[in-house]
Amino acid sequence: MQMHHPSDIAIYPNDLAMLQLVLIRYCSERQCSLDSAMAHDAACELMGLFQAGIEDEAELERILSRHTLPFRMAG
Repeated sequence: MQMHHPSDIAIYPNDLAMLQLVLIRYCSERQCSLDSAMAHDAACELMGLFQAGIEDEAELERILSRHTLPFRMAG
């Protein structure tokens, strides 16, 4: 069985659109701009979760909203 590095996982346009919606909702709930450091950290976390195999939109939102990583303050 061939092992894949997470960066080898294809992200299709519909996946990217879903991840973007999750990020937009996350930022809206926290009143931060999409170009803030907080949004950048959340986007990186989302990509990591997706590449780890979590592809369900609701699950991604749930994990991201409860995640305890020290996100930087909105900037």
